[in-house]
Amino acid sequence: MHSQYKPQSSAGDWNAFLESAFEEGRENLDFFPIVYYPAVYYATPEGLQVESIGGRDECRAEWEKINALVKKHHKPGRFVTFAGYEWNGDRTRWGDHNVFYFHDDQPLDLPLTIDELLANLRARKAIAIPHHTAYAPGQRSKDWDHHDESLSPFAEIFSGHGSSEGDDTPLDMVHNAAMGPRVSGRGIQDALARGYRLGIIASNDSGNGLPGRHGGGLMACYARELTRDALWEAFLARRVYGVTGDRMRLDFRINDHFMGEAFRAKGPVEVRARVTGTQAIDRIELIKNNRVVATHCHNGTWEPPARGVARLKVKVEHGWGPAARYGLKVREKRWEARLETDEARLLSVERCFTRPGQRIVERSDQHCSYALVTAPRSERTGASNTQSLVFELEGDLGATVGLNCGEVAVRFTLAELLAGSRCLPLLDEAEAVIHDQFGLSRQQVENADVFYHNAWKIRIHRAAPEAGYTAALHWTDRQLAPGRNFYYVRVSQLNGQYAWSSPIWVDC
Repeated sequence: MHSQYKPQSSAGDWNAFLESAFEEGRENLDFFPIVYYPAVYYATPEGLQVESIGGRDECRAEWEKINALVKKHHKPGRFVTFAGYEWNGDRTRWGDHNVFYFHDDQPLDLPLTIDELLANLRARKAIAIPHHTAYAPGQRSKDWDHHDESLSPFAEIFSGHGSSEGDDTPLDMVHNAAMGPRVSGRGIQDALARGYRLGIIASNDSGNGLPGRHGGGLMACYARELTRDALWEAFLARRVYGVTGDRMRLDFRINDHFMGEAFRAKGPVEVRARVTGTQAIDRIELIKNNRVVATHCHNGTWEPPARGVARLKVKVEHGWGPAARYGLKVREKRWEARLETDEARLLSVERCFTRPGQRIVERSDQHCSYALVTAPRSERTGASNTQSLVFELEGDLGATVGLNCGEVAVRFTLAELLAGSRCLPLLDEAEAVIHDQFGLSRQQVENADVFYHNAWKIRIHRAAPEAGYTAALHWTDRQLAPGRNFYYVRVSQLNGQYAWSSPIWVDC
């Protein structure tokens, strides 16, 4: 998995911040195409805040620093890096594009028009990926009249802005109110309807210090090995797909042709999609020529196992905690926790982190020790301050799993994890904090809600069995329209997470 990441200059120590971002990326991702944002914000003499267009001397100096860190942290087989930037020519007119280079020490190329940019990139080993395409025309959305498949093998269907899939598709673009809503004519479905062979990815659009933050979009890639050569070959072949956050594994084929491929067929074609989710899957939708033609509704088709050996995934979420509006002096919470089992096996651990500082300290087949940092609760609508991990376990339903984070130590059987979720509030700690700051005990406060409301909490989500987080769709298309047909898959989980495959094109 990878995520683009957009570091920007700040008043603090930018060099140290950037170095830390690469360290965090190495913990959270397999490959890291960094996206430098070469813009300067300044005030006009009248006081209006404006974003610059084109190159500035300070940006070129920062670009040199980006390149140095890309080379320093590039470790084939462990952590692969690419240098990139968000083109800031007249993108209000032509749309935002994220440029990535295969080779190191390439120029920060910022011509005014998209056609000039693409012409320059043809002389180098580079790609330019359309970013948040579905905004209104002339408002930094993609102009599909100016598109080169050889330089843009895929485009972004989802990012921190929301989804650019289409006008009437899930997950609207609501996270950047300044740029406004999405509209028809500029989304991924519009490009596919034009006949473009365009792969699909998702990627972050964040500079918060954590490349690949959960919920901002991630790109998955089918490459033969973790090297620049193998990844680049997979990029150009469009063997890529996108997820919103949960790291679903998606396999999509037609007549054994893999996502990203194009082929000719005369008769019926066999469509197969398989997905392994992070939590329970809701449905798999097959989209042909921008219309849903087949759906596998997975919800309600499975039951938790009643006996024997089970494989399951359980999400453990830490956070919530105090808020300043209660008069408290709020501070971040540092967790040191350990999940362990003697009777089951720990098969995998998935990170669902949204800010820097999270670490898996040690892991074996029987335990996982981890350290998290959660921020105090914000009253801002929609803000989340939780950090999570998803543990995949296998064992007899009677096998027990323990979770110990110092203040809380609990044990559950696998059967109990499958039966339901639970919340573990750190009430003793909340009472101690309120007593230390205000000298008040629970008996001296009229409404005891204040203690629960300001307690850090752990949520152990209801576990999903393997039958719930794996699903497949098989469909035979006997009605191929003359010309070029395209198919792609959209997957949703019950927790609201999505995945999209790259298309497959069938000409007949």
